This record gives sequence, structure tokens and C-alpha cells, in this order.
Amino acid sequence: MTLSRLQAALAAAGAAPRKRHGQHFLWRDEHLAQIVARAAPGPGDTVLEVGPGPGLLTRHLLATGAKVVAVEIDPAMRRVADQLLEGGNLEWIETDVLAGTRRLAEPVAERLAECTHFVANLPYNVSAPLIALVLGAAAGPSTTVVTVQKEVGARHLSGPGVGDYGPLSVLVSLTASGEVVRPLAPGCFWPPPRVQSVVIALERLADPPQTPGIKALESFLAAAFHTRRKTLVNSVSTATRVPAGEVVRRLGLEKKEEKVRAESLAPLQLCALATRWADHAWASDSAPERA
Repeated sequence: MTLSRLQAALAAAGAAPRKRHGQHFLWRDEHLAQIVARAAPGPGDTVLEVGPGPGLLTRHLLATGAKVVAVEIDPAMRRVADQLLEGGNLEWIETDVLAGTRRLAEPVAERLAECTHFVANLPYNVSAPLIALVLGAAAGPSTTVVTVQKEVGARHLSGPGVGDYGPLSVLVSLTASGEVVRPLAPGCFWPPPRVQSVVIALERLADPPQTPGIKALESFLAAAFHTRRKTLVNSVSTATRVPAGEVVRRLGLEKKEEKVRAESLAPLQLCALATRWADHAWASDSAPERA
């Protein structure tokens, strides 16, 4: 696909990239082919693609023989894709992929368990919450290969003690192994964004560690990293309005552990603390009322 052909197809359909939808189209075939090669879908697989736009990546995915479930918010882009795509096992879902920031749209949630791959040039404004929801689902794609803003990619793959390490890093580490596939300069897209991008690959762990549940884990991590300059205890206390002494008691911390910061703890350590916090909340909610 040449850039001039893409621009002509959009103009003929009266369509244009919309900033509010975060539409920046990755158009070079060599980059699209590399994404699909890393994901490696094939006949019998089902690929979830979010934000297909005019179908540039979709065309490469369909060529593998896989089924593609394409989620697109912009009807104009689907009309362009219908003109550019030729055959293939393709299902369209016209909707915003997110219902708020912490829930998938119902039609997407209903199809997630049958998807073996999640491959997309993601709109920047939905990438972080969407990836978290896909990885946190009980059943879903085993392989994720997506294009995201460079800083967001770093947040997904950072470890303890690194500035980008935070709730998203912990969630990813507990559910998947990951790597950066390649960087992408602004000129790889049309229109070019003002930021650098990367392609990241995430492989769902076959035997992930036990967690207190995605909502409880996310809630605790948000509190733990609420104030990075504070200790874990004080950060959780500030975020939840639970006295610091009570936070220490609920988490079962020893004296030497009271001064640590969340950013210094490994994902498994934070997961264990999240479980203790959730267990206490469950016990409190289940306790019989006093007469």
C-alpha cells in the first residue's frame, strides 16, 4: 500500500484521520508484515484487531488465513476498508472498544475468550487500559503484538527501581512475558504523531501466579503507587484514608518493611501484599454486624 493510494482512498470516501480517535495509520508494508510475522497467526486462529482504520494491518492479517474480528469506532473508516480489502474471514464490530476506562464494550467482551491473538496499531488514548483489560481477563488471546507510544511501552515492560515501573508494569509481569519488537519513528505513520512509538509483544503466561482478582489487584496497586515519593505504607494510607498503623497491620509488615517504597518491590511481592489487603477487605465485609 502506497501513501498516495491510501490518501486517495480516504479522499474518495470523504474520510480523514480524526484526532479524537487517535488515528495515525501505520502504512508501510514492511512494518505491517513484521508485526504479523511476530504474532504468527494462521488458519484456525482468531485475531482481535482494535482500531483497524482503513484496514492496512487487517489485509496482512487476513492473508495468514486467520479470522479477524475488527473493532472500529469510525464508520467512515470501515467504508474505506471495505473498498481496499479483498475477501478473507473478517467480522466487523462497530463500537468504542471501551465502556468507560475499566470495562470492555459488551460485544468485545463476549468475543474475547475465542480470540487467540490480539494484534493492532492501537490508538494511543486507549492502549494502556485496553491492554490491561485484555491481559487481566480470565480467558483471552495468548499472544499480543501491538503498537503503542514509546513511554507506554516502557511502562509495560519496566522492572523494579526503574522510573517507568508502576501498576501497569506489575500487571503485565504477573500475566505475561514481554519484549520490544522494534521502534517506529513518527514518519512511519500518516499523519505522523508527535511522539515516538514501539511495537511490543506479550505472551500470556501458561501458569500465572495467583492474584486476588484483577479489580482488587488494580485497586491496591493504584494505592501503592499513589504517591511515589512516599513509603508504601504512607502512600496506601493517603490513597485509602486508612491510618498508617492500620495499613501496617493489614499488610502484616515487619518493622524493616515499613520504610520500603512500592517501586522497589518485585511484582510477586506486591501481588502478595494485594492479596493480604483484599483478604482483610473481604473479612471486614463478611463479618456479622454487632447487635
